[in-house]
Amino acid sequence: MEEETITNGARGYTAHSGEGQKIVVMKIPGEDVNVLHTLIHEMSHARLEHLYRKELPRGLAESEAELSTYLVGAHFGFDFREDSAAYIKGWLDNARSQGKDLGKENLDRVLNNARWLINEINGNFT
Repeated sequence: MEEETITNGARGYTAHSGEGQKIVVMKIPGEDVNVLHTLIHEMSHARLEHLYRKELPRGLAESEAELSTYLVGAHFGFDFREDSAAYIKGWLDNARSQGKDLGKENLDRVLNNARWLINEINGNFT
């Protein structure tokens, strides 16, 4: 575990490290649900290999990660609906302005990722 200051306005990010990927999440005292939301989102980026999929527009990558976050959160009883809907809409608008949209492949990736994360979390806490 390491501390790092995030200065770009994001709540977290996934980046290359010497041994693959690292996930950095900003922790604000008293905001545990936001930290959980951001952690699931960044884990989704890592699991979906967005750092390595340069052909995937950022709007679609962000939408895949956030839709995964919403599904995983909902499975465990967290209501990320409002934040996730606004985030996805913003990034989908961006993707659509570039002539891209979520398709079956994206949705399959999201569902597989959400299923994997749910199984991993269940396996570590049961």
